[in-house]
Parts: sequence; structure tokens; C-alpha cells
Amino acid sequence: MAENEQHRQVEVARDLSAQARTLAHSTRDVPAPFDSYTLLGELVATIDDLEQVCQQLGAWHSRVVDGQHYAGEDNRGDGATGTVTAAAELQRAAAALGAASEALRSAHSATASCGGSTSCERR
Repeated sequence: MAENEQHRQVEVARDLSAQARTLAHSTRDVPAPFDSYTLLGELVATIDDLEQVCQQLGAWHSRVVDGQHYAGEDNRGDGATGTVTAAAELQRAAAALGAASEALRSAHSATASCGGSTSCERR
């Protein structure tokens, strides 16, 4: 079970960003082809978690209270704030991550049919 790191969310996000950057630089090649299956499985889990983060942040932004969670009305003075836009965009991001997860699941399944390697015969 995951530990609740609510008190250090920004630090955890920075750590995740650094690890993702390292992974991005290290996957130009896969020295052990059978690792691609496991790598794709881990990416699916990570994207699923990021989708959940976006859903939760979107829900939080839709519940924020003017003057309590942020400085108050925008400069238009009409009570509409960026939080409404942020909530909608976070839900859009969650949907895009859901689509990415499905594509990764398909790639993961396709790799499984190759015995976990990239040496499938092209058909």
C-alpha cells in the first residue's frame, strides 16, 4: 500500500519528474530486449497513477473557495477564476492520460505475444 505523502506533494512531484527525465534519456536503446515488457508494464502503472493525480487535482480545483484557497477574484471582478479553467483542463489531461494508458496496455500486450522480447517476426 502506498504511503500518504500529502505533506510533501511538491517534493514527490519533483522526484517523479527527475526520474522520468532519467528514464527518457536511458530508453534510446534497450540492452536487454526482454526488459521492454516489464518497462511497459511499469509505464502503464505510472500513467494510471498520473491520471488519478489529474482527476484528484481537477476535483480539488472545482471545490476551492474564493478567498480561502487562493487570493480571491480575478482582475475582472466577476468571481470567475482560473480554478474553473484549471479544473476543466485537469480533467482533459486525465482523459488524455487514460488514452495513453490504453495505448501502453496494447503495446504491453503486443510485447507479451513476443515472449517479452522485441524479436517478433514481422508479419
